[in-house]
Amino acid sequence: MNRESGTWRWSEELYSIYGFAPGDVVPTLELLLSHQHPDDRLAFEQQLRDTLEDGRPLSLWHRIVDAHGATRQVVTAGSAELADDGSVTAVHGYTTDVTEAVRRTTSEDVQHAMAVISASRPAIEQAKGVLMMTYAIDAEAAFELLRRYSQRENIKVRDVARSVVESWSGGELPTGSRATWDSLAAEMFEAEPRGRVREGSQGS
Repeated sequence: MNRESGTWRWSEELYSIYGFAPGDVVPTLELLLSHQHPDDRLAFEQQLRDTLEDGRPLSLWHRIVDAHGATRQVVTAGSAELADDGSVTAVHGYTTDVTEAVRRTTSEDVQHAMAVISASRPAIEQAKGVLMMTYAIDAEAAFELLRRYSQRENIKVRDVARSVVESWSGGELPTGSRATWDSLAAEMFEAEPRGRVREGSQGS
C-alpha cells in the first residue's frame, strides 16, 4: 500500500484468498475491511491502522469471509516503510491461508498449531519483509538469509526474526550484527541467480 497515492497492490494469491480474480475489483482499505469476519474486524482494523499511522509491525491470526461467503483462517503480517521524518510512506505485507491446515488437524493440534504459528510465523514474515527492503531481494531469498544467519549464530530462526523485527522499529538491523548480515547477503548475491534480486531496487 502506497500512502502518498493511496493505492493498493495485491498479488494473485491475495486476490484468490479473498475470492477474486485479478481485475475483478480495485483493492482498497474499505474492501479489505469489508471482508473481515465480524468477530475479528475490530482487532484487524486496529492493528492495520497502527501500522498505517504509526509504523508498528502488523501480525495477526484472523478470519475473513471471501467473495463466495466462505470463511477462511489466515495469518497476516506486515511492516511499514518509513520516510526520514518517521512518517509511513508504504506498507508491505503477506497473508497466508491456513484454512486447510487447520481443517486437517484435531482440536488439540489446532490449539497447539495456533500458539506456535501465532508466536513464530508473523515475526518471520515481518523479518522477511525487513530483509527484502534492506537488501532488495525476494521473499525466498529473505528466508534463506534468515536461515543462514540462524545457522551461523546457532540461534533459532524465530528468535532471529524477532530480533530483526524489534530492532527494525529503530530503523536498523540488530546492533552489532549488521556486518554479519551484510556478509551473508554478499555471499548469497555471489551464489544465487540475479533474478532473485527485485528489479529496479537497490539494497541500503
